[in-house]
Amino acid sequence: MSLGFTFLLGLVFCLEQRIWAKNGLLPQPSIWALPGAVIPQGSSVTIRCRGPPGVVRWQLLRIGTFISRYDRTSDGSQGVSMFFIQSVTYINAGIYYCIYWKQGVWSGRSDPLDLVVTGVYKDTPSLTALPDPNVTSGENVTLLCETSQYYEIFNLTKDGRNVSPQDFLRQDHNTFLISPVTLAHGGIYRCYGSSKTYPHSWSLPSNPVKLLVTDPPAPGNGHLPIVTGILAIVVLLLLFLLFLFYQCWHRVKHGNIDCETENQVNYKSSFPVMDFQEENQYDVLEDIQPEKDRQMAMQVPIEEDSQEVTYAQLHQEALRGNVDTLLSHTHEDSSGQPCVYATLNLS
Repeated sequence: MSLGFTFLLGLVFCLEQRIWAKNGLLPQPSIWALPGAVIPQGSSVTIRCRGPPGVVRWQLLRIGTFISRYDRTSDGSQGVSMFFIQSVTYINAGIYYCIYWKQGVWSGRSDPLDLVVTGVYKDTPSLTALPDPNVTSGENVTLLCETSQYYEIFNLTKDGRNVSPQDFLRQDHNTFLISPVTLAHGGIYRCYGSSKTYPHSWSLPSNPVKLLVTDPPAPGNGHLPIVTGILAIVVLLLLFLLFLFYQCWHRVKHGNIDCETENQVNYKSSFPVMDFQEENQYDVLEDIQPEKDRQMAMQVPIEEDSQEVTYAQLHQEALRGNVDTLLSHTHEDSSGQPCVYATLNLS
C-alpha cells in the first residue's frame, strides 16, 4: 500500500467521523497515553479512550505507515477502554484516534494522539540553551539541537511531552526560539532527530537541559542590596563604639580607685618626715633652730608648687655638731625660688 493511498484513506475516514460529530448525535471521546506519548523503543504503553457511560464497543485507529484498527469491547460501566501495547517499535508509532459505537452509529473521532517511538535511530543529539538556561521571565532563549547525523526534522520535548503544535514536529531547522519566556516554559527539555517519511520515529534523546525561569525583580528593589549593606555597616560601627565605651567605662571605674589611693599617699608624703630613733636628738635639733626659721620652713612647702617640692628623710644619723641654717634668700624672695638650701654639719 502506497503512502499516498494510505493518506487518502485516512482522510476519508476522518471526514466521515467529522460528519458524525457535526451532527451532534454522540459526544466526542477523549484519548491519552500512559506513561506518556514519547515512548522508548521496547517499552510498553497503554492508550486509553473515554466516552459516555454505556459504551461497550470501542475502536482505536492508527494512521502511520499504514492504517490499523484495534477493536475492543467493555462492560460500559465506566465508559473507559484501554489498549495495551507490550513492546513498541517503529511500527507502532503514528497518530491515534478513538471512536465508539453506540445507538447504532459511530461517534466522531477524538483529538489526535501523536505516539512517538524514540531510539529508532542510534544517534544522540546535543542540546544547548543560549545564552543561558537560567533566564528571567520576559527574556528570550534559544535551544540549539546539534547532531552528527543528518536529519530532516528536529523535535523538542519537555518533561516527556511534545511542547509544540502538530506542525512543530516538522520543523526543518535545529534552533528552537522561545520568546518571550514565561514561568510555564520552565522544565527539562530534550531534542530528537527524525525524517519526513517517518516523522514519529525518532533518534535517541539528547542530553537534558533544565530551563530555570525566574520572575523579574520588582520595581524599586534594585537598591535593596546597597541599603542592606549600609545598614549592616552602621550596626557594626555601633557595636564597635559600644565596645569602646564599655572599655573606657571599665578603665575609668578602676582608675578612680587607683587615683584616690595615690592622692592619699601624696597627701601624706607632702610634709617632710624626719625619722629619728632617739627622742633626744629631735629635742636638740628643735632647741637649736630658731623660732623664726621653723615658721619659715613650715610656710615654704605650702606656698610652693606641689610638683617642685624636694623631700629629704634622715635615717639614724647622729647629729653631734651645731646646725647652721643659711638662707640664701629672704622669705619674700623664696616665693619666686622653689628651693630652700640648708647645710648640716655631721660628725
